[in-house]
Amino acid sequence: MDIKELGTLFLVGFHGTVFTREIRTLMEELNPCGVILFARNIEDPVQVATLNRDVQENALARTGTGLFIGVDQEGGRVRRLKEPFTEFPPALECACSSDPESEVRRFARVTAEELLLAGFNLDFVPVLDVLSHSENLESSVIGDRSYGGKPAEVARLGHIIWETMARRGVIPCAKHFPGHGGTIIDSHFDLPVDNRSAEWMEGFDLIPFKEAVESSIDMLMTAHVLYPDLDPSLPATLSSRIIQRLLRDNMGYEGVVITDDLDMGAVAKRHSPEECALKAFSAGADILLFCNDPQKAFSAREAVFAAIRSGDISEERVSQSFGRIEDLKTRYAGSLRPCDPKKARDRFQFRV
Repeated sequence: MDIKELGTLFLVGFHGTVFTREIRTLMEELNPCGVILFARNIEDPVQVATLNRDVQENALARTGTGLFIGVDQEGGRVRRLKEPFTEFPPALECACSSDPESEVRRFARVTAEELLLAGFNLDFVPVLDVLSHSENLESSVIGDRSYGGKPAEVARLGHIIWETMARRGVIPCAKHFPGHGGTIIDSHFDLPVDNRSAEWMEGFDLIPFKEAVESSIDMLMTAHVLYPDLDPSLPATLSSRIIQRLLRDNMGYEGVVITDDLDMGAVAKRHSPEECALKAFSAGADILLFCNDPQKAFSAREAVFAAIRSGDISEERVSQSFGRIEDLKTRYAGSLRPCDPKKARDRFQFRV
């Protein structure tokens, strides 16, 4: 196995608003399965559509296969695409409206349409975290990003979102498994610990994720949270007890698992990029996410390659993830192609 092939296991962010020589070199040398964009990459609809078109054309010319091009477009405070893209209220506000089903269906439909016009094919939604204390938003770092404190309602509204998006050609990625709604510490900065029992989580936090698994959602993102009753030593992203045993074996999930950003403080303060990648992949993750420093993905890729050569990671395990990623790209092949910035201009020209 060639080390360049292992780039398929990585999805990375980069800096800049145009497709520069540096970004081209990154794509060619790392060979990732996809990229993620942030506000730093986005100026307006035509600019970001042009950037995404150029990224996608380069990938197709190099490999014949399109890239996942992802973004966090949840509505509310987590939205990378600002006006003139349609802005939606936070999830909790939608859930508390007079007609929440219509609200979330409209969010998913309009957001999917606009994402495709701008060249995106992957949205990291819905948030399936259930608030432990919905009457006190300050008790959870997720806060109004959640659809509330009733697991069945979170599952119902989440289902509408992933089904609507998938039907329109945008890959949904539910997050943050097995549930981030009971923590107050922000995993961007440090490691949250959720001391609730496994039994409690089974009948509460896991309910929306069970619905997602039963509905064969395309992708799930893990949480950088330590759940001592599930695994006393490792956060979910790095835990085989949680990803392989709970999610894969017990719940039967066969889709793609992507980590949350492996450069976040919750994991990066305690493990090197190489250790994060090795532990997450060994635990059952398929795609390793590095949002801010793509150079860390190179060192992580080398570590995975060395583990394969030493026999610590089997080629069969790698093939499993390759297969899941390839299957997902095949199902969404129509969306993994260059967009036309002129269509973005036509859609948004009266809003600029």
